[in-house]
Amino acid sequence: MSGMLTSVPFRGFDEAGTVRSYYHGYLPHWRQTECTYFVTFRLADAVPVAVLKEFVHDRDIWLKARDICTKDANWKSELRKMSDLEQKIFHQFLGDRFDKYLDQGHGSCQLRDTEARKIVCDSLTFFQDERLWISDFVVMPNHVHAIVRPINGFELEVVLKSIKGYTSMRINERFGLKPPFWMKESYDRIVRNFDELVRMKQYIRGNPLAAGLDSLQFTLFELDSHPDDYPRNVDF
Repeated sequence: MSGMLTSVPFRGFDEAGTVRSYYHGYLPHWRQTECTYFVTFRLADAVPVAVLKEFVHDRDIWLKARDICTKDANWKSELRKMSDLEQKIFHQFLGDRFDKYLDQGHGSCQLRDTEARKIVCDSLTFFQDERLWISDFVVMPNHVHAIVRPINGFELEVVLKSIKGYTSMRINERFGLKPPFWMKESYDRIVRNFDELVRMKQYIRGNPLAAGLDSLQFTLFELDSHPDDYPRNVDF
């Protein structure tokens, strides 16, 4: 980078644009080129097995109420046919359930350690302005929330795989831990517009307080965001 970014470009959901989707593991994933995403990834032990089973049960009931049965071979195709509003509600439904358990502090909470959090923070910002624009993130004891926009042809899953792979290796090596460090699947959703972006920023800023953490148990990173058609600000 030629200077320190003070603001990063935001691009919301384009209703007229092409949307790609896939379902991997427990969660649906929608993709649109160079969109901004709200992302959550968790430590491998952050969500107990019993909670995952309850999550899948609740997901299946929600879908069944909309005539989608997860026992059918083509249920994922039917999921992709939901309206934009239904997809938004579905994402919110899933995200709320996961976040409720994350903030309870289950598992080893290895990221309470300052050095472990620094490894994650450095990795999140390492490719700033090259592979991604990241405006906000909070590293909590057992999970990370971030607002990320992949750029220069990089896909979100590629960027996340790189970050999670590197940090997992470094932290496991540093603290003598055995893999896996992160849960394999991350949660992500497209940030639809600037108003929703503001709400996501507020959520990230407020997450430590909601979880009852003191300032030594989390790391918060914040930059301004601006729509694509505004000039970028760089502090030289």
